Amino acid sequence: MLAGCGGAVHHKVAAAPQTGASTTPPPMQPVPLPAAPAPAPKLPGATATVGLLLPLSGPNAALGKALGQAGQLALFETGDDTTALVMRDSETVTGPVGGAEAAMSEGATVLLGPIFAAHAKQVGPVATAAHVPVVSFTTDRSVAAPGVYVMGILPSLQVERVVQFAASQGAKRFAALVPSTPYGQTIAQALNEAATKSGGSVAAIEYYEPTAVDYADVVQRLVSEGPFDALLIPEGGARLHAIAPLLALYKIDTTKVKILGSALWTDPTLATEPSLAGAWFAAPPAGAWTAFAQNFHANFGTDPPRLASLAYDAVNMATILAKANQLNDVGITRPEGFPGIDGPFRFRPDGQVERNFDIIEVQPTGFVVKDPAPTTFPPPQG
Repeated sequence: MLAGCGGAVHHKVAAAPQTGASTTPPPMQPVPLPAAPAPAPKLPGATATVGLLLPLSGPNAALGKALGQAGQLALFETGDDTTALVMRDSETVTGPVGGAEAAMSEGATVLLGPIFAAHAKQVGPVATAAHVPVVSFTTDRSVAAPGVYVMGILPSLQVERVVQFAASQGAKRFAALVPSTPYGQTIAQALNEAATKSGGSVAAIEYYEPTAVDYADVVQRLVSEGPFDALLIPEGGARLHAIAPLLALYKIDTTKVKILGSALWTDPTLATEPSLAGAWFAAPPAGAWTAFAQNFHANFGTDPPRLASLAYDAVNMATILAKANQLNDVGITRPEGFPGIDGPFRFRPDGQVERNFDIIEVQPTGFVVKDPAPTTFPPPQG
């Protein structure tokens, strides 16, 4: 069991050193700064070293720990004794750059992580200057650049998939209700691009304040802007439950207007919303996640956070490339991509990720896969 061996028996894993409990300094004495991390132990026999950069201290330490466990699980299952995993903290006094430099000093030829966009933007220039690719776990597309890859499950890709499917079923005019936030602006831009690409158009986009609790006015405004064939509501939870009943109230005929959503709709309670019956949303294939979550719990005794699949898939990708002696930008951007817990994925040379999603239909009895995610990718363009 991984919980017992931590991957150290069969696979070489160098975890970030852990400091002991702090002690109270004598009166009037300065509090000493934390000692610099000790070098990771040498990893005899390793021909490829993978750096995993995570928040192992601070307010996000629990998330970082879980992602580290997911990475160890992937190494245990898919790696071999020639691949080493070096975990370093992105939250020390030297910050994410210090963690990245520590991993590279131990021989890491690729960095997986960090989680947050701001950290990835700091690490990227330092790593690429050393010819070390970075595979970050953020969903911020602005991080992407040659040698710096964005692996997160991007909302824009979900919009593109569900809009393309709706267009294939006859939808031409699209509308959206989105929050007045950077997320909402990302969705609006993705909708405009996807509708144009599919030969359609955007009839209306209405924004609401992120603190809103009453959405009647915004739905009324949307209805007044003219007819549309499909309405995108990329929200989940209580907000979606508040919006859904207003569709019928303001005469949006959901037998004629297809309601569209995102992976935030992965909530079984949506089946109880009459206005969402027959609606479609794009989401990663669910089967592999269920098996992964069960395996994670069996090994570590806890349920994995949703982001854990990214760490697992990234380490799995790295071990595949290490075995082929292609742990570099050429290997990372291979056209066939990689299998993943969240479905197949591949990276473009500009750092953007491509993913395949299921189209899920909401029915009163639950969710049904309407159009399964493709298992392969088309040849790269250009």
